[in-house]
Amino acid sequence: MRALERITSHARTQLARHAGERDLGVIDQASGYWLMLTLSERAGAARALGHAGIPMLVEEAETVRTVLLNLESYGGETTALVEGHELLDRITLLSQLPRSASHVGGVLTLPDEAPEADALSVT
Repeated sequence: MRALERITSHARTQLARHAGERDLGVIDQASGYWLMLTLSERAGAARALGHAGIPMLVEEAETVRTVLLNLESYGGETTALVEGHELLDRITLLSQLPRSASHVGGVLTLPDEAPEADALSVT
């Protein structure tokens, strides 16, 4: 969450500076900052259920990718770009790991324990 907050905040600042947009709703949407509210609520729910991770939808992971592409075009800070690509790599790796889903309170969930990265099959 902290890495995502730093990346989307930086993207938000860069977008406001370069686009001259004054509507915060537009800036939040374009910078991916809206993810912070969505994922922080989900993190709280996961924590309340005793889960360590934060589930992400495919669209949310794609938003992280889009934010990074935008940051590259805005000339974002190198540290933010590196941290963003590391986060995206981790999200991608986690999405490829085989895991068994289950229903908790009617919500489809994945187990907390992430399999080792060696569990990925190399093709």
